[in-house]
Amino acid sequence: MTVNSSVSGPAVAPRALVAALPRYRLGGELGRGGFGVVYAARDPRLDRAVAVKHLPNRIAADPQMRLRFNEEGRALARLSHLHIVTVYEYADEEVTVDATGPPERVCALVLEHLPGGTLAERFRRVGLTMEQSCAAVLAVLSAAQAAHDQGLLHRDIKPGNVMFDSRGTVKVTDFGLARVIGGETTLASRDGRFVIAGTPGYMSPEQSRGDYLDVRTDVYSATAMLYYLLAGRLPYPTEGGFHRFRAHQDAAEPPLPGDEVPSGLAWLLMRGLARDPERRPASAEQFAESVAAAASEAFGPGWLERSELAVRDLSPAVRTALESSVRRGPSGRGEESVLVTDLVPALSGTPVGRPSPGIVDLDQASLVPLPELSATGQQQGRAHRRRPPSVPVPLRQLAGTALAAVVLMVLVAVLWPSPQPAVPTGPTAAEGIQVAGATPPAVARVDLAEPVEISGTAAASGTVTVLLRLSVAGIPLGTATGDPVTVNAGEPWRTDVTAPPLTRWIAGGAVHGQVRLDRAGTSSVQEVTIEPRQTPPASVMGAGGVLAALFALAYLESTRRLLRDGSRQGSAVFAAGALGAVLGFGVWLSAATLSRQVPVAAAGICCVLLGAAAATAAAAASRSRARAGG
Repeated sequence: MTVNSSVSGPAVAPRALVAALPRYRLGGELGRGGFGVVYAARDPRLDRAVAVKHLPNRIAADPQMRLRFNEEGRALARLSHLHIVTVYEYADEEVTVDATGPPERVCALVLEHLPGGTLAERFRRVGLTMEQSCAAVLAVLSAAQAAHDQGLLHRDIKPGNVMFDSRGTVKVTDFGLARVIGGETTLASRDGRFVIAGTPGYMSPEQSRGDYLDVRTDVYSATAMLYYLLAGRLPYPTEGGFHRFRAHQDAAEPPLPGDEVPSGLAWLLMRGLARDPERRPASAEQFAESVAAAASEAFGPGWLERSELAVRDLSPAVRTALESSVRRGPSGRGEESVLVTDLVPALSGTPVGRPSPGIVDLDQASLVPLPELSATGQQQGRAHRRRPPSVPVPLRQLAGTALAAVVLMVLVAVLWPSPQPAVPTGPTAAEGIQVAGATPPAVARVDLAEPVEISGTAAASGTVTVLLRLSVAGIPLGTATGDPVTVNAGEPWRTDVTAPPLTRWIAGGAVHGQVRLDRAGTSSVQEVTIEPRQTPPASVMGAGGVLAALFALAYLESTRRLLRDGSRQGSAVFAAGALGAVLGFGVWLSAATLSRQVPVAAAGICCVLLGAAAATAAAAASRSRARAGG
């Protein structure tokens, strides 16, 4: 949500909000977003202007929404920094406005009022010099580092979320939906994944994919903002919506910003916009040091003061970068500091701060927790700035390994020779057994939901009991039985056997069958291949194999995240091996079933071992890369 004016709008504050905040004198509406409306207000006790962010009653009635709103207030209260909007108070009250009506739930935040407008508005209205652009980004990076030290990501850094107070101090705003890792009110998923939300043009590739986020996501967004302010256009076009933007982002690295941007800053922009997070600066402070040094080289001594932006609370490391570059002197391109990039946004056709359709609108803001920082505690403070975040294992590498292993397992399952039923000889041949009209070794196509006809020619007179046993890789699936049949030697006979109800659903593709004739004191057995008429994917063998493979793949991805984040690395490798075995089993069973091949035990063992070996090797490689990167 953006509060962009010091003048009260026509809409007045609701009576319930006024009743919940009796200390404040509320005025008109300043702005609104998906998670609330902002009103102008004044605190008579302290004689200062404030802004009140109100969550509408229809949303406040939702306990989870209220929890998220209160979470935002607590997180903002923790972020005490000169370049972060200040929260003075938050309220979660039930008030009665009308004595005859039901009580209303009111959730509200009392915030620092920022009358100076947004960076996006200033850029569009009067333009910014390159010095001012770099100065504003230094302030934003200082604020981001303070949030990262508290274990929080902003996740939506852009010019529309950067504002100015009455003294011209840069303030990062739109901090909403904060999450506190480890508390009972945690709303984020345990594996670190969050809903895809943000603004196309400023989102990192991992954010647009809905992948795991760390501090380098905010570094990317800050770099995209600096790129826009210096070049007058976004790194990737956003016309056509989110999916077009992501297609451009996935296709190639962004283009160079242009000859008018000093080479040192241009190189820095390309580094901060690297699609691979490993190639970006490891922290906001590290990127700020580079910006300070490159700007000093390009614009000469005193560039920060010349920008006339109130940038305060820079870290000693950034100050040192400014001073060391000043001692070396400018790079001879200081004259470029007077270049004003006004009117360029109109040429680019890319508005600032307006999310394209097809992605969550973050007018309401977006702070998410940073697990690897908060897990180690805030006591370590700035020590985290020098330690690079855990290195993600490249998804393409693992995807390629998994794809190759799956293809090999499919080939093993489908091409492994299935044992063929032996041609009947001796007494069994004399019986002339047929299943559904097929004489072994021919394949018998049967509908297991109906009685299965078995016939033959009696070798001797007497009473015969006929059984049809079904199995896969030596695992029994059930036995179809029928009533005893009285036969005469040399005469044909027939009977129907009925499979158990469960067997009808389990068997699919092709299975091994065994017909057994029991008569007084003797038995004869004939092997047969049974091909159920049911569609293979509708069987437990077909669908179950696919589900087992998908289950294993999903949990292997979760294991990859654990390894990348440095969590339970030893147990994760063993878990990966077990999941790989499940993957091999699922691929073997589903591939054989769907291709109507009789699953062979030896092929299944090979697939299980292959899956376990591939998953273990990939997990071990992931652990090694994570340790090397941490």
